[in-house]
Amino acid sequence: MQRDFGAAALELVDAIPEGSVLTYGDVAALLGSRAARAVGTALARSGGRHPWWRVVRSGGHPPRGLESDARAHYEAENTPLTSAPTECGYRVDYAVARWKGIS
Repeated sequence: MQRDFGAAALELVDAIPEGSVLTYGDVAALLGSRAARAVGTALARSGGRHPWWRVVRSGGHPPRGLESDARAHYEAENTPLTSAPTECGYRVDYAVARWKGIS
């Protein structure tokens, strides 16, 4: 039986260590897919039971509408941040924080 994509995505998100991130596209690609939006859907439907803040938009931008909540997690986990000319004023320094433990 083939594993459900959403469950596989959540399992992968759970494996991202503190202080590290992947993009929605990274998670999908690691699962052999291009379904980045499906990764976001799985996280949204999970009710916050998984480390959603460790999955960022392209360029290291935090999930839309959750920037303040995400920042608290990033600061608690010492995730590298940088200033950005966006409404929230920051983004994750993706070049430094990208999880390299899986390829």
